[in-house]
Amino acid sequence: MAAPKWTEEEDALLRKIWGEPAPLKTVLDQFPLRSLAALVARGRDMKLPDRRRAMPAERTKQTSWARLRAVLQSRRATIAQLAALAICSQPTVRRFIRANRTEMRIARYLPPGEDGNPTAVWAWGAGQDARRPAAKSANEIAARYYRKLKRERPEVLDKIRARARVRHADRVGRLVRRDPAVAAMFGSAGA
Repeated sequence: MAAPKWTEEEDALLRKIWGEPAPLKTVLDQFPLRSLAALVARGRDMKLPDRRRAMPAERTKQTSWARLRAVLQSRRATIAQLAALAICSQPTVRRFIRANRTEMRIARYLPPGEDGNPTAVWAWGAGQDARRPAAKSANEIAARYYRKLKRERPEVLDKIRARARVRHADRVGRLVRRDPAVAAMFGSAGA
């Protein structure tokens, strides 16, 4: 069965809906006997602008950004938590924060995670950002690294300590070296 011809009323309705950011699949009920592909094809035939290029930003503002705003108005959250609660990607959350930075603030920072950076907890409403924690000193970073090695990879820590003992003995002149004559007759110690 062939699809019925497009009427002027359908064309006018499609032209009106085409300019709105809502996805076309949400208005299919207004076009009985028409599929989503038929709407797109008719829009192309009518030389309407490409919705894939023109609409995503507006659609995102009305959907994802509205959910993000609602979540932030009800609670404080990190970028990862916002993405999970608003059902969107972390890059979308970052774009939302950049666009609405004057209406948001950093309420506090969580302790540094795996990457060593503190995580910002965002809140809706203008105000002063929380003070970012001071960066760790090189000694604190090294101490944390060695505690982690001791806990998770003691064999690697043993190798590091052995090399350090050899370097120290060499520096203070206590490193025992094999006599070149003995090494020539019997081979090196490593063999």
